[in-house]
This record gives sequence, C-alpha cells and structure tokens, in this order.
Amino acid sequence: MKTIHALISLLLITVITGCANNTVPAEPTLQPVTITEQPEEKTVISRLSECNLMINLTPDQYTYEDLKYDIQELKNVCGEQISVEELCATSDGRIVYDVVLGDRQAENQVLIFGAMHAREYITSQVVMRQLCDSIDALNGYGGEYNGIPVNDLLNDVTVHFIPMSNPDGVTISQFGIDGILNENVKNNILSMGGQDYVQWKANANGVDLNRNFDAGWDEFVGSGVPSSDRYKGTSPGSEAEAAALIRLTQDCNIKRTISYHTCGALIYWYYKQEGNVLDESQIFAQRISNETGYPLDSDYTSVDAAGYKDWAVYKMGIPSITIEVGNENGQGIINPVPISNFNSIWERNKNVVYATVYNLKYE
Repeated sequence: MKTIHALISLLLITVITGCANNTVPAEPTLQPVTITEQPEEKTVISRLSECNLMINLTPDQYTYEDLKYDIQELKNVCGEQISVEELCATSDGRIVYDVVLGDRQAENQVLIFGAMHAREYITSQVVMRQLCDSIDALNGYGGEYNGIPVNDLLNDVTVHFIPMSNPDGVTISQFGIDGILNENVKNNILSMGGQDYVQWKANANGVDLNRNFDAGWDEFVGSGVPSSDRYKGTSPGSEAEAAALIRLTQDCNIKRTISYHTCGALIYWYYKQEGNVLDESQIFAQRISNETGYPLDSDYTSVDAAGYKDWAVYKMGIPSITIEVGNENGQGIINPVPISNFNSIWERNKNVVYATVYNLKYE
C-alpha cells in the first residue's frame, strides 16, 4: 500500500509541476511527408461500352425513347466531343437527331444513317454502336486500322451519325397504331386501310422516305397513294425527314455517305455516275466490301428508284453506298431482322467507319 501511495504522489507532483511550468505533454513524432507536384492530367471518360446506355443491352427493339435516353447520356459523359443537332420534327412530334463527332466546319465529313425504312430498325443499333465505338477510339480505347491508330484516323474528320432517320415509322413498326401520339396523324394512317404495322416501311404520312429523292423520282410510279411502302410523296423532298437529309448533305462538306438498310447482305453503289465520281465510288465500295464481306451490286434497276444514295451520288457527286444487312447467316429475307442476328451484323460492320475514313483520306 505504501508503494502505491508513493506512486500516486509522484504522479500528482509531475502533473502539478507541468501545469505550473505551462508545459504540454509532447505529441507523438510523425515522419515527414514529401509532396511532389503532379502535372494536371487530362480527364479520360470511361469506355462507353461500360456506361449506362440502352444500346449496351442490345434490346430486342431499340426504340425512339431508348435513342433519346442514350443521346442525353452521351451528352452528359462526352459532351465536349459531340454536338447534337435536331434536324427536323416529324409529323407526330418526334425529332430526327444528328449526332456530330468532330467540327461541323471540317473539310472532310462523312454521313452515316439508319432506319430510313421503319421495319429496318435494327440498323439504328448498328449506327449507335458505331458512334460509341468511334468516341471510344478518340479516347484511346481503339486499336489500329491498316496500321494507323484509329484515334489518329478520326481526329481531323467529322462524322454525322443519324441512327434513326424515320422515328415515326420505327414507332409504328414496333408498337402499331397505338404508338402514334397525334390524333390527326392516327386517323390519316387508319384511313389508309388495313395495314400490317409490323412490316411498315413509310413515315407517319404514308410516304416511303427512300422514294422521296430527286433521282428517278418522276419515272417511279410506286403505290400512287399513301401506304406502308412505295408511295413516293407529292414531290422530291416533300417529307420533313427527307428534306432534312437533303439540307445536311448540301450544307456540309459531305464527302462520303452510307445508308443502312435490310436485308440482303450486299452493297449497292452505282446509279448512273460517270468520270471521277464513278472511279471514286467504285474504290470506296470495294473498300467497304472487303471490310464487311458483302458483295457489290451495281444493278440499280433491280430496286426502286428515288433513293437517297441514288440522289447523293448522281445529283451531288458524292461517293455513296447502301449497305444491306441482315442475311449474314443465309436465313433469307426476314424483316424486321431478329436481334439474334445482331452480333454477326456487328462483326461485319464494326470497322465500317474507319474503313470509310481511310478511303476518304488515303485512297
């Protein structure tokens, strides 16, 4: 007990003495930390294939609402790299979006679009995947094409991606008459008589948009009245969707165009062009044929006239092709193309953007 009392007394004396001398018990000694100034690093976005996009889910039906959602997400994630233009409003109030990768004033520009024919909406997914893949390439996630890093290939070329050039028609094919919002538009469609909405190709006015361009338009007869397909409209460019593509092609420095359709697994490239345009068209088409494995078809008389590709190559002098996807597995013509075919379609078409830019710059 005496020992304990002695220890307590000693502690009290130490504390009292320390307070009297205004001393504070020493803090633990810390090892010094050396801080090195690091140069500011450029922020790199995540790979888009890992982002929250509907296109990454490969849905059975990629809808107009899915497209709007994905475009907004792309603006949020990589808004400094893309601009989004509203080309026109449709008769049922939807927007045809042009997602522009690059400078709209650039000397060399490419136009790629899908889903001009409503039931061919699987092509919207092809074009959206190409857009996301191209953004990834510019952010360092791409490889090479013909020995050239794809980010170098793309950095001075502007690409216009229009995934869904006929959003009203796509909605009709996917959801039938119930997908139409405007009662007047709905009544006009109903007045056309019994229609197989799943097989719908036209826009909501019953005009086949790929028969609405000034290339053989006068000669083409078609259905003669508004319907699900083959009605050419009242004049070339009478439809807002077709007129928007015409303006874009005329106003920008478009040097190559690709329109995606289904479902022949081939490439149409010829429509009466001559001279340098003929030579450039054939080289371009051969490059894409080599890349995709789709054979070339030059017989424009085997299909209806007044299409966008025909007008672009004949009236505008722009090497242009139509790529028909959807018969990669030899199962025949099936529209709408089942989503089970998408992976084989993508494997053939994943490098089409790079092959197009390579042709434009080096061939």
